[in-house]
Amino acid sequence: MKSCKIGIIGFGGFGKFLYNSWSKLENVNIIAIADLDAEKAKGGDNIEAFTNWRELLKIKDIDLIAIVTTPDQHQEMAIACMEAGKHVLIEKPLATSLPDAEEIIQARDRTHRVAGIDFMMRFNPMLQSLQQFTQNGTFGKLRRVDVENYAQDESLPISHWFWNPDRSGGILVEHGVHFIDLVHFLSPSKPVFVSGLRYKRNSQQEDQFMANVVYRDGLMATHYHSFSRPGFFENTKIKLAFDLADLELHGWMPLWADVRVLVNPETKSTLLNDPLFEMSASIPLSQLEDESRPKGWGVTENNRSDDGHRIRSGGITYQGTEMVVGKFLTRRLKQEVYVNCVQASLLDLIKKIADPSHKLTASLETGLASLEIAIQATKSARGI
Repeated sequence: MKSCKIGIIGFGGFGKFLYNSWSKLENVNIIAIADLDAEKAKGGDNIEAFTNWRELLKIKDIDLIAIVTTPDQHQEMAIACMEAGKHVLIEKPLATSLPDAEEIIQARDRTHRVAGIDFMMRFNPMLQSLQQFTQNGTFGKLRRVDVENYAQDESLPISHWFWNPDRSGGILVEHGVHFIDLVHFLSPSKPVFVSGLRYKRNSQQEDQFMANVVYRDGLMATHYHSFSRPGFFENTKIKLAFDLADLELHGWMPLWADVRVLVNPETKSTLLNDPLFEMSASIPLSQLEDESRPKGWGVTENNRSDDGHRIRSGGITYQGTEMVVGKFLTRRLKQEVYVNCVQASLLDLIKKIADPSHKLTASLETGLASLEIAIQATKSARGI
């Protein structure tokens, strides 16, 4: 495809952000936008603008349509776009119900269109590095993920669609799927148990949600999301506990991570070769204090061997010689990382259009997997 012509449905804050980010790309041409608000739907030079999104479907030149609306509209719009011969990129969540999500996937298969979900965190270079280290075993097995997400509610008045579960699906569906998908990106596995908790500020606002997930391989994840604090305290921390590593990621779009890793010469070399990793200390295991048992506890097995230490975790024995302390750093501003991620998300879809053998980084199936957990946890929290 020499040039991809794009339409955008939904031209609020994020729709404009996509427009500004994608307009910088070569061979990408945004030719039409649609939004119910006539003021928002004003286009720039050579851009057609509509208040009725179905008008975009009549433009033959459009190759791909980005759907950036409230979640309850995704199913109708995505199916209509694909049936009109357009490829689609859908903002998360995929839909607000599992039947709607499954109908979108069926429409993709029926129309043979390319369709993806905008899980832009999958394109964060730091998270891509962590995925590689997770899957090649450098950190050992991933045992625990703990997400703590504190968001402000000052720009979300009680009348905002975000608080209407029929339109948003609730916090875990509208927002939490990003972080549920992050777990799946790092370590794909099937969930075997899901539960949820919530707190309702009043009859219209469920402002705190928690999801607990146990996966088939023993990984346990907790997701806490709060939309109830001042913007001064808005922050996100994601803790990852591996057999051989502790990591703490900072920011909802993580820009850096603190890390401690038990390594041997081979895994240390792999770690130091990553351009995003910066080592601050290296401590031989013989100099580390294991404080899990106080002195005088009694006889314990000596794990030292001629070539290092045997490290046991979860029934698995590893070999290690030292602990490395450091950071993963994107070395970029949040705005730059955010822009690069949404650009990469679009380019990945365009690559799939040009080359059907290309495997999408964020397929509709990834959107369905995270939505299933979000809905199940939400139902559990509501006692349904």
